Amino acid sequence: MKKTIALAILGLTACATTYGQGVVQFNNYVSTTYQQVKYGSSGFGAKNGQGVTSPTVEVQLFWALGSFADQASFNTAANAGVTTFINPGITFNGGGYYAGPNQTLAGWSAGQTVTFQVLGWETSGANSGATFALSNIKGSSALWQEVAAANANANGIQPSSNPAKGFNVGPPGMVLTVPEPSIFALSGLAAAALMLIRRKK
Repeated sequence: MKKTIALAILGLTACATTYGQGVVQFNNYVSTTYQQVKYGSSGFGAKNGQGVTSPTVEVQLFWALGSFADQASFNTAANAGVTTFINPGITFNGGGYYAGPNQTLAGWSAGQTVTFQVLGWETSGANSGATFALSNIKGSSALWQEVAAANANANGIQPSSNPAKGFNVGPPGMVLTVPEPSIFALSGLAAAALMLIRRKK
């Protein structure tokens, strides 16, 4: 009998110290606002300023429990989240949408604010790369905050016991940029200068 009571107490203690979880859809199409991923205003020819419809553009969600106003603090606390690609089949208002997997927010409880950011980059073709750091065609959204959904059917963070819904506040729009040709020219000159220095040595 004593052993049973002791085990029951231990079980209650374990339950009391476990953290909750939240869940949200990584999606900028079913969210409350329609903020597209677009090409920048220069460097993309006919695509300048248009919605991104290329399925080789990858986007990744980053998140941190709490409210962060500056990039440096957010970077220190952020968790790398799920990734997906632009969906060219979503053509509303010119495209620029993604509909990725759900993101689980470990440690979240209903009273907490969560800060998010989305990074995007081109993975194929000239100036591209397999990661955000390696690609020269890339962009990032502004930081934004989300809280618990108003009810089980509303957008916002849902407890993981409920079906996931889209974001309520974000994601903000994102613009992909490409370095100016002059930057590439300067990089080439720098590389040539280094080669000459090495040869002289």
